[in-house]
Amino acid sequence: MLQVLTVIAPLFLIIFATAILQKFTNLGDDWSKVLNAFALKIGLPVLIFSALSKAPFSFSAQSSLIISNSLFIVGSLLLAYLIGKILRLEKQMFATLFICFVFGNVAFLGIPVLTQASGNQILPTATLIVAIYLFWMFTIGIGHLDYSITKNKKDVATNIIKNLFFNPLLIAVILGIIADSLKLAIPTMVIKSLETITASVTPVVLVVIGLFIGKSKFGKLTDWFPIILFSILTLEILPAIFYFGAKLFGFSPSHFSSSIIQAAMPLAITPFALADKYKLNKDFIARSIVLSTILSAISIPFWISIL
Repeated sequence: MLQVLTVIAPLFLIIFATAILQKFTNLGDDWSKVLNAFALKIGLPVLIFSALSKAPFSFSAQSSLIISNSLFIVGSLLLAYLIGKILRLEKQMFATLFICFVFGNVAFLGIPVLTQASGNQILPTATLIVAIYLFWMFTIGIGHLDYSITKNKKDVATNIIKNLFFNPLLIAVILGIIADSLKLAIPTMVIKSLETITASVTPVVLVVIGLFIGKSKFGKLTDWFPIILFSILTLEILPAIFYFGAKLFGFSPSHFSSSIIQAAMPLAITPFALADKYKLNKDFIARSIVLSTILSAISIPFWISIL
């Protein structure tokens, strides 16, 4: 595990160094907004397109990856729904828990972690997993939130379609698969330009995470008890369910190593951006992002060393 920790440590060093810099020098909100927009609308889409356009893709060959991750995500959402009902959570907290349960940082942190641990050859697999997460999160996940707050229920389906077809990351997945299927010859000049952009993605997304952590307020110690339980659940228990679920069905967990590592990612920043629109608990989300990201510096190397 120590060797794995050494490999992953540079990523978290960037995150925590940026967080400390933000906390004590107050870099402001402009940096975070601009860098986040670059990563979401340019950097990551270019990286995803580049990875998928250069790698052979087959739905039949990737069927086990698609089915296993889909079952895990949908099952996790159902588990979140059951927990919310059993605990009789009020509406705001119920919606917050539901969307946070599987909104892991599979793109901003997951892709850098997997490429750092396994090299760039893992990129097509990593980006496909991201696409699977995005599909279910912006259909069932966001669809449930829309349904709970929208008076006109007919608008829910329209919003789901908009979320899917106007999402830069999903658009990049579709274009990448099309480019690979048609065997499009991309000019060398364009490839070099795309490679230049992709080289900037990892440091940018890590800085964005660090800036968010640095801006977060600590609050009362008692407020962190539910956050600790949530972080343990998402960082350890959910990936453990994936791990032992693979064994239960006769598969080697190492066959799904990338998927299990992605399942162990901390909470993404996106739910915080959605909090105002869907009336979610912003304090819970912000603290969950901070604590789960900090704890993932230990839990992610743990899962990588096991797999």
